[in-house]
Amino acid sequence: MCAVLILCLSILPSCSGISVQDESFLAMDTMAESTVITTSDSLGKEINQNIKDICGEVEGRISNTIETGEIFKINEFLKTTDHTSAYPISKETADLLNLAQYMRTQTNGAFNPSLGEIIDLWDINDPNPDAVHKLPEKNAFDVALAKIQTPFSLYEIYQNSDEYSIAGNIPKSPKIDLGGIGKGYALDCIDDYLVGEQSLQNALVSFSSSVLALGKNKSGDLWTIGIKDPVNPDKICGYVSATDKVISVSGGYERYITIIDDKTGKSKNYCHIIDPDTGYPVDNDLLCVVVVMSAKSIKQSVDIQDRYKNSGAISDALSTALYVMGKDKAIEFYNKVDYKNNPQMDFDMILFVKNDSVPRGYDILTLNVMFTEIDESSQS
Repeated sequence: MCAVLILCLSILPSCSGISVQDESFLAMDTMAESTVITTSDSLGKEINQNIKDICGEVEGRISNTIETGEIFKINEFLKTTDHTSAYPISKETADLLNLAQYMRTQTNGAFNPSLGEIIDLWDINDPNPDAVHKLPEKNAFDVALAKIQTPFSLYEIYQNSDEYSIAGNIPKSPKIDLGGIGKGYALDCIDDYLVGEQSLQNALVSFSSSVLALGKNKSGDLWTIGIKDPVNPDKICGYVSATDKVISVSGGYERYITIIDDKTGKSKNYCHIIDPDTGYPVDNDLLCVVVVMSAKSIKQSVDIQDRYKNSGAISDALSTALYVMGKDKAIEFYNKVDYKNNPQMDFDMILFVKNDSVPRGYDILTLNVMFTEIDESSQS
């Protein structure tokens, strides 16, 4: 899951002939915001309500804690099956799970959709931010880590005509967790609704760490997406100007867990994002990663399979994976992506790299992103 880093700045008041309707609501464990620009207040309110409903449907389907959802039921099946039988699932969930496996392959395992057991052992999803935890029990941790480090897919999706099903590839397959891809996927579903069903040109939808910016703001300018300072989260360090883009941010400094070492009695804060190679929370030279891609609706003319047009889901998974990789590997990955043969992986990024020798505590590396830094003195 991504740290909450993004604040949307370009929400402007309404004027004659144009209605700007804003809505804030809780969705997918964060505060979401939607701004739609329409010709009437009633239409804007209706669209915002439908956006909320889409978020509720997606969360209910892909959450691994909501007992009525597909992913929860899939996990219940996978943890008991002998991997000789399959469980029926919807096409939408099948496509997302296929995409999640694709992103695991593309990122050489830096993104892994099967980290649920490891995440539970670290107690990362504990709703109490002040709770103090212990290191995972070694035997259980070693078993869980061995499962996710297999080179093959941990589950398989099958299609028979219009019916889909899932089966584990090993006995008692590890728990699926789509926290690193879910908010971006929800934005893809919202994009389908806004552009595909409503033919809406201008809107901004944010899950804090994932943003969909369609068209322009009311003044006809690009949307400006403020990026929080990764060392001083109460401040904005700069903004990304965007139109028809999805923006995803991953970082570990705002959301963490506190662990007490039984042997030393000392406490330490751990990042909430897990490195699949070690099973431990990420601890490298990056503070956060920003990924920018063309929105799903912009990809419709590109000759790629439908599920690989899910820009929000791909950018969400990418930001997580790049953060896990660290600076050098992230840059190497960016430079090696074959956009011609893999247009679905066409992205740009910003890396916030730790540097204690400079006053602000980090360097900013921008790779083809329109990013404007804000002078620190202007916020003091």
